Amino acid sequence: MTTPKDSWKSAELRAAEAQVDARFKEAQDLANRLKDTPLPPVPPVDFKAIAQQVERAAQERDAPEQLKALKRKVDAGEFTWEDVVSGKAAQDPDVQAMQQENVNKMKQAFQMLQEGLTAEEIMAAQDPRRNRGDDGDENAPDIFTEDKW
Repeated sequence: MTTPKDSWKSAELRAAEAQVDARFKEAQDLANRLKDTPLPPVPPVDFKAIAQQVERAAQERDAPEQLKALKRKVDAGEFTWEDVVSGKAAQDPDVQAMQQENVNKMKQAFQMLQEGLTAEEIMAAQDPRRNRGDDGDENAPDIFTEDKW
């Protein structure tokens, strides 16, 4: 039923409004149901184990420069690896640079997925150590293993 206030509205506009109202009601109903849905407990994060992995990665000869910058700060006592992985050091510019590098890699991986590359191809593209040379060697040319002696 139309009122003088909305008599200017076309039938299409009224139909669109009715759809919006219906979707809004559905959204409200869903929100109300979700309020009553118990969520599983979030498992605790083992920041110490993650920090140890990051620390080992930072000690690698070919660690990214952003990670090396963080290692210098950790070595100088500015913060710990646990501070880095738990977010306590999130305001540090070098932590932010490392996070931005990770975001860039995720964006690149997403783009590659959209282009149809497999997970293995993406990992190989993002980690030069995973690339195989023409000689079938799994390691990059500057990675010396016992079989290269």
